[in-house]
Amino acid sequence: MGLPRQVAALSTGMLFGAKVGFMVATAATISGCMLTFLASRYLFARWVYQRFPNKSLVIHRFLSVNTFTKALLIRILPLGSNFITNIVAGATKIPFAPYVAGSALGFIPQMVIFSLAGAGIKLAAETQQQMSVALAGLALGLMLMLYIKHKHKLQAKKKLSQG
Repeated sequence: MGLPRQVAALSTGMLFGAKVGFMVATAATISGCMLTFLASRYLFARWVYQRFPNKSLVIHRFLSVNTFTKALLIRILPLGSNFITNIVAGATKIPFAPYVAGSALGFIPQMVIFSLAGAGIKLAAETQQQMSVALAGLALGLMLMLYIKHKHKLQAKKKLSQG
């Protein structure tokens, strides 16, 4: 609740990979949507309506017709705050199931994109770590080779000065 879905998908993509990250972030986002909507409906609806009666009616009229489609469109567009959208929607009398179903379907495109991006960041980090280890090994090998070469030169000079 309140965490931007893009952050959730990016983080879980990094932690669990693209597939599991997508599933975990999507489940969390849908759960947050439902919890915020219901909390708003049962805890804040009266307060919101009393403070903003005209705006509440406008939002209710907008979302109450074709709720599924409008929720889907709102979610596909990456504008605005999920949290505020859920609070505002919950404070109206729109139907719960079509709102959540449209939201859930609308979440999917961004969840896929950000989960893949998170998995890519993880892969890039792992690749960078592997490259760092390989380069450190190469540097250590070169240093060892130079040390051995220097030691042979010192021994050769020592033999020349003795002989």
